[in-house]
Amino acid sequence: MEQKEKKTKILAVDDDPVIRGLIKSIFLNSKFDVNEADSGEMALEILPDIMPDIILLDIIMSGMDGFEVLKSIRSNEKLKYIRIILLSSKNNIDERLKGYDLGTDDYMTKPFVGNELLAKVNVFAKLKHSEERNLSLTELVNSEIKKRMEKEKYIQDQKRLISMSDMIISIAHYWRQPLNALGITVQDIYDAYTHNELTEDYLKESVDQSMRHIAFMSSIIDSFQSIIDAKNDNVSETVHIPALLREALVSIKDMLDLSDVKCTINGLDYLKYADISTIDLIVETEHAALKQIITKIVITINHLIQNYQEMCVDNKFHGLIKIKLYTTVEKIIIQVQGNGVQLNDNEISHFFDPYYALGENRFDNKSLGLFFTKMLVEQHCNGKLFIKKENDVSIFQLEIPYSPPQSSSSMIIDTINHNI
Repeated sequence: MEQKEKKTKILAVDDDPVIRGLIKSIFLNSKFDVNEADSGEMALEILPDIMPDIILLDIIMSGMDGFEVLKSIRSNEKLKYIRIILLSSKNNIDERLKGYDLGTDDYMTKPFVGNELLAKVNVFAKLKHSEERNLSLTELVNSEIKKRMEKEKYIQDQKRLISMSDMIISIAHYWRQPLNALGITVQDIYDAYTHNELTEDYLKESVDQSMRHIAFMSSIIDSFQSIIDAKNDNVSETVHIPALLREALVSIKDMLDLSDVKCTINGLDYLKYADISTIDLIVETEHAALKQIITKIVITINHLIQNYQEMCVDNKFHGLIKIKLYTTVEKIIIQVQGNGVQLNDNEISHFFDPYYALGENRFDNKSLGLFFTKMLVEQHCNGKLFIKKENDVSIFQLEIPYSPPQSSSSMIIDTINHNI
């Protein structure tokens, strides 16, 4: 459907009806809509309702003259795009200059030539409509920019909320096993007391074990606080990767022991690895964030192994987490896998989504996905975290940018690298 052409609205302001009639005859055309005012006072009264494109304004009128009307119009910000042509029976240079000084767009003497007035009105109408379109476009652009900024702020706020939620859920997961162990220890102390079996050695051992669990839970809070502080301070430091791996795994030793899950790094027991390993990998990154990343990946795989173990009919199954550490020319690669951990393609595609949990048939919300962990990898370590499948085994792969020393080869891996 064709868009109807917008009419140019004209307001003829003159106390002489003959002049007003002449103006109407000149613009007797479907392109124009002519309104009349017989005084300056009337013009100002009807102006807000009409909102003309062009005003043809006589200077010499009884009551309020054209200059006063012009001055009043130009003092109103809402009327600034209206074009005004002053009409006068005098050809006086001072009058012209006064008109231009007050803000008129043009000046014509009476009697005027109809075609000349028509041409000027057409030009000024085009200019006004062009200015209005530019104004509308500018307002539209500014509005869209504002909407985008508000949307971006909303997205960032949502990400922060999701991150906080995932962080709280992660802490809860870290605490679950030591809290259960604490509950069992307290119950055992009570049972020993009620059966007169509570010895000093037993009490001391129980207290020591409980303090280790409490220290572990406290370290989790400290770890997350370190990440927050590092984010605020944007702190990078020199990190020795083998030592960091040992530190991360030692921090969850009690959890691994309670789960009866063994852990190796490049074929070596993780507690021995840092002392025996021949790899000397040093990078500049955020220590707390990287430690938290590795810890979360291992704990997640530990939960997956436990779930598999609960469903496994093989009583001889023993959990094992294998960590493989090596480098390429540009990155350090840490692969983590657990025996019995087999995620399908749909689970892998959603594992890093916010609030993601595997279905009830797989396991009962004991562990969520790794949204927060992936965010730490990308924002704090400038790295990548993903899951890949090799021979139906799900492997969690962490990649961190690395610039090896000039003397180093393009591939570094343990000389003591057993089958993993």
